[in-house]
Amino acid sequence: MEQSTLTILALYGLFGIALLTLWLRHQSVLKQREQMQIRLGNLQGNLTSTSNRLDLLSRGVDTILGETPEVHELLSVHKSLESAESLLFEQDVTISSSESCAIATHAARSILSNYQSDSENKGRDNILPGVIPLVIRLDAILTEAEMKSEDLELNADEQRCLGELFHEAGKSTRASDFYRRAHILSPEGSSVLYSLASIQRDEGDLDTLDRTLERLLAINPDDIEVLKEQAILLSGSEDIRLSRNIRRLEALGVDFEISIDQTNSTNIVNRANNVQNEINPHLKDPSTTEGWVAKSNKLFLLGEVGVALESIEKALYLDATNSGAWLLKAKLLAAGEDRSKEALQSARRASALGEYTVLLESEILENQDKLDSARAVLEEWLEKNPSDAEARGRLSLVLFRAGAIEWSAKVLQEAPPESWESASLHVMEGRLHLLAADEYRDKTGNHDHIILLDATISFDLAIEKDRESGLAWLGRSRALRYQGSPKEAEVALVRARRLIPDHPSISLEEAHLCLEMGKLDHANALVSEASTNVQNHPSIPFIRGMIAARQGRFIEAQSFFTKVLLIQENHIRARLNRCSASLLANDLATALDDANFLVEQAPELNLAKQRRSEILMNLGDWKEAELELRRLLSRDPEHIMGLVHLGACMIAMGKSEQAEKPLNDAIRFDPTHSDAWYQRGLLYLDFGRIGEAKSDFEAAAKQDPKHLDARLRIAAISHEGEDPTIAVIAWRKVLDIDPEHRLARRRLQESSDRQETLKLRISPKD
Repeated sequence: MEQSTLTILALYGLFGIALLTLWLRHQSVLKQREQMQIRLGNLQGNLTSTSNRLDLLSRGVDTILGETPEVHELLSVHKSLESAESLLFEQDVTISSSESCAIATHAARSILSNYQSDSENKGRDNILPGVIPLVIRLDAILTEAEMKSEDLELNADEQRCLGELFHEAGKSTRASDFYRRAHILSPEGSSVLYSLASIQRDEGDLDTLDRTLERLLAINPDDIEVLKEQAILLSGSEDIRLSRNIRRLEALGVDFEISIDQTNSTNIVNRANNVQNEINPHLKDPSTTEGWVAKSNKLFLLGEVGVALESIEKALYLDATNSGAWLLKAKLLAAGEDRSKEALQSARRASALGEYTVLLESEILENQDKLDSARAVLEEWLEKNPSDAEARGRLSLVLFRAGAIEWSAKVLQEAPPESWESASLHVMEGRLHLLAADEYRDKTGNHDHIILLDATISFDLAIEKDRESGLAWLGRSRALRYQGSPKEAEVALVRARRLIPDHPSISLEEAHLCLEMGKLDHANALVSEASTNVQNHPSIPFIRGMIAARQGRFIEAQSFFTKVLLIQENHIRARLNRCSASLLANDLATALDDANFLVEQAPELNLAKQRRSEILMNLGDWKEAELELRRLLSRDPEHIMGLVHLGACMIAMGKSEQAEKPLNDAIRFDPTHSDAWYQRGLLYLDFGRIGEAKSDFEAAAKQDPKHLDARLRIAAISHEGEDPTIAVIAWRKVLDIDPEHRLARRRLQESSDRQETLKLRISPKD
């Protein structure tokens, strides 16, 4: 009894503890619910207060902007900038360069829609309140996106207006960029140059200011204020433009004399006193060798080679042992015409004084077409300095241009491991891979994606070593274009253009890319740009030939491809395309000559055999066409067009029973090939199997809705049938493809008449 009693008491105790625990938990839940109710009440009160404040703010904004509705439009500009920032920087999806430029252009135009430029009232008087902060925000977007004025699709006036806004916002560098772009797009406008000059004047950039003033005088030679300003800028120099300006002012009846007092009081010279006079090419002559070298270098950068040479001679007169002066003299002489020998002597003198000149020497020799001498200079240097990656890359390039491809690759293979830390060797390796890819494509008609992958890896390694290597980005763009990635190729090409804007291959590569993307007008413009920088390059007439061919101008395309072959006789793609253009222009003799050349020079190129067979079929030489097609099919048994053409040959030669197998094979290998269905339909028609023929013609029309011949055959079969309604539908489908087809119109009328006659015949009589 005692044991059972203890057990019962223990159970009661446990039950009591459980009840107590549940009661405490219930009390805790009640307390939490009360706290939540209090918090929700506070939150609701806060939301109500916030809503009231927003409503008050909204009504206040509407009241304030009520009399200035134009300012209200700035809210839409704010939304446009918000959208641009989101699309450019906050999206996980990568967008192309062209899309980025379009987004930034839209944002810029949204600001311009609220700005009216007024040349007579510049400054904040004609700028709406609130525009300047939006302009500063646009500047931040362009900076983050690494964009310049040339990236925005704006006309000259829009570029100028944006320049004015950036100028007013205190963004002088950005304003200068847009002013320069506006001047490039509209060289005859002077207002942009005045604005640009004001920025350069404020920044004390006297060299650039002088060039801007000269452009203004080219537009208006009698601008008195510009003549005075430039004369003051040139005071103390021997520049002939100083006397020119003074004479011109005298001719205009303006008394002008530069005095010391006037000079000291002039804003330009006050700013000029803050820079080093001895390194400014338009101020007083330097008194030291270093000053003359600096002056010469600045003149060289301005493109004034002749004056720069005079300055460097004065530097060498003061100190004939100045190595930097001899090096600069070599560069100046190399930039001139017919002075390569003197340039080489100066470079060797600089080398003897300790300057690094091996690349300059090789370039001078290469420009003289002395490739062997350029190679010898580089090889001699590498024997003593095998780790010089730049010299090794240059030697590989010289051999590459000379056609010694294996030797060029061997130079890279012999490079010590530490040399591969330079981007130049990886760029050269990538170029060799691209050449191998071109050769493989010319031989087979297809790209070897393993070689292209190796090229991409090489260019990526070069970019990893030097992200500012424009040649690496250019090579990467071409490799990606070959791989069928035009968007990525475009991004890499934009990067290359920014790094090496004057490189002649940029325009050519972009033209190739536009051609593959179907942008023929843009490609044509880029080829025109490239032709001004590159002479006698086969890519220029080749691209123009491709554009003409795609636009259906086959005779013109022939002439362009002929120009390519005059420059480079073994240009496989040019000859293949001339063959195709000649075939389409019905110049069968030229087409056959090109086809024979291709079959002999590139026996693995199946497309050449196909073209030759097509030409022979057009000439009616069915037997020779059959032999060529069988040679093609022996190499590639699944070549669809080869099988289709073989079937057509058999039909034409009266061997219809032998035509069915190749046509069946073509349909089995590629059921979507419309010509295979069409040719088999012709075969069945020849056999008298009308139903099967019509079925094949319908399959051809299904795979190619624009297949006119298939539609004509279907309509002709239906026309012979008993149901004119089906014939009417069939002839209308022919006219959907070719509305001017006379036979289809006549037969449609006949079928319609039959349809009406049939209706009258079967209509019930009263």
